Amino acid sequence: MKAAYPTSSFDAVLSGVTFPQTVRHRLQILEEIIRILKPQGILILQEPVNIGKQSEALISKEKLRSELKIAGLKNVSDFRTIELTNDEKQLIKDLLHETDDFCVVEVQCYKPDFEVGSSVKLSFGGSLKISAENDIKPPVDVAAVWKLDDTVDDSVETIDADQLLAEEDLQKPDPSKLRVCGTTGKRKACKNCSCGLAEELAAESATKAATAPKTSSCGNCYLGDAFRCASCPYLGMPAFKPGEKIQLSDFQLKADV
Repeated sequence: MKAAYPTSSFDAVLSGVTFPQTVRHRLQILEEIIRILKPQGILILQEPVNIGKQSEALISKEKLRSELKIAGLKNVSDFRTIELTNDEKQLIKDLLHETDDFCVVEVQCYKPDFEVGSSVKLSFGGSLKISAENDIKPPVDVAAVWKLDDTVDDSVETIDADQLLAEEDLQKPDPSKLRVCGTTGKRKACKNCSCGLAEELAAESATKAATAPKTSSCGNCYLGDAFRCASCPYLGMPAFKPGEKIQLSDFQLKADV
């Protein structure tokens, strides 16, 4: 709906103020009213609102206030209830096909002091000029706000970045340990390995097994051969105390004659 009036034509607009008050001010109507109002112009409207829950025909006072603010109107006043007789209320009900109870309210609001669609050029090189009468300049100490020197606290201990890495972290890894299988993409030989990785891994496992410390599975190896099994790593050695390092005497080291 577009009125046959140019933009910014009126200082004031009265909408729905004559009986019967059946105009429902939705966003489309409010946008057109704002268009024909001059900046800082006043809008006075009357509209029936639902007293109970919101219905399809009528909205609540809170919803009407929200619609006015969303449309861009400001300084929305308190609602004033318009007194109606029972016959007048029944006529409005019949025209709106409304069954719930309602009341007619009046509210005033204003158009902002600028025109719809107006723009302002922003200058980030210097001051932000809006008009000849109103200049907004950055504060003198605006650059100091972004200085990091003020955030340094001498009482807080910081970490030296050069000490985060140890000497072994700077050493290059052994290329032989980086070799992976071309099939699996991992350092794990495939089923039909022919690149030599399987043999390399087997040799590494054998070296680890030979150098690994001997451990007891039963925990009784220190008692002597009578308590040791056939595969005991301490078989043939004398009894010792738990945790004691095994040492052979000179007598035991001499061969039998």
